[in-house]
Amino acid sequence: MSDRIAFLGSKDTVVGFTPLGISTYAVADRESALAALRECLNSNFAILFVTEMIAELIEGELKAIRFSPTPAILVVPSILGSTGLGIRRLRALVEKAVGADILFREGSVQESTDVSTGE
Repeated sequence: MSDRIAFLGSKDTVVGFTPLGISTYAVADRESALAALRECLNSNFAILFVTEMIAELIEGELKAIRFSPTPAILVVPSILGSTGLGIRRLRALVEKAVGADILFREGSVQESTDVSTGE
């Protein structure tokens, strides 16, 4: 099994990951994202990070390989921020696994106690 990691995203997002030994693929559109995805699949990466913006461009292709043992595909925000796709995917996976939305249901975050007033 491979222990290699790849990252697909905009040039500004992936540039900081190269010194960490992560193979980076700077992509700007659907065509370059598909070419990078094909290369990653042929290179047997264990983990593939994809920014939310790129994942939205190649969502169908990512869905087609989601049950493959490798690579594990992790959708993360880009340097520009989150579109919410990553958290929506996590929410759906957790809900499917446990049968309920235990992470994000309303009121699931407890309010902190105010130490100064003792409330």
